[in-house]
Amino acid sequence: MKKILLALALLAAPLAARADTGLRLGGEADLAYNNNDTTGTHAITDNWPVALDLMLSYWTPGSVLSVDLEASEQWVAKDAVGGRHRRGTVLRPGIRLSPPAFPLYLRGAIPINIEQPTGYERETFDLRVGAGFNIPLVLFKIYLEGDLDFPLGGGSNAPSAFSAWAFRLGAGVDFHF
Repeated sequence: MKKILLALALLAAPLAARADTGLRLGGEADLAYNNNDTTGTHAITDNWPVALDLMLSYWTPGSVLSVDLEASEQWVAKDAVGGRHRRGTVLRPGIRLSPPAFPLYLRGAIPINIEQPTGYERETFDLRVGAGFNIPLVLFKIYLEGDLDFPLGGGSNAPSAFSAWAFRLGAGVDFHF
């Protein structure tokens, strides 16, 4: 069995080196956020806002730039509005810039809040900027990413652009095919 796993790893390594598509699975949490209301700045322990993320990527030749589409399901684990824990579903089209042979990358995206349960009305479009760190392994990478989100507008409860913010920390695994 060990020989089979070693053979599969040796066969997969060259394929991963020439990857042009990717799948990323992970989670994220709002470490701190300010909704520009009378409640001020909140920390993660106020209501534990968390999310699960799935990202599909297309890497351009040379694997320096990727075009991404991420889907995120968000909820709060404590003190939910009206007993509803789900905060909604978000699609995030974006890009990543990852210099070759360097574990750091930069990311930009436009999150689109496509579905929001009652009690969690929010803007439609946001701006996400972030940076991350990859730990490359044979078959996948482990990533750790910090992101800043700012509202851009849209929707019935839209704040003015950049009037609120959220600092998020995410981590997970990134596969290249």
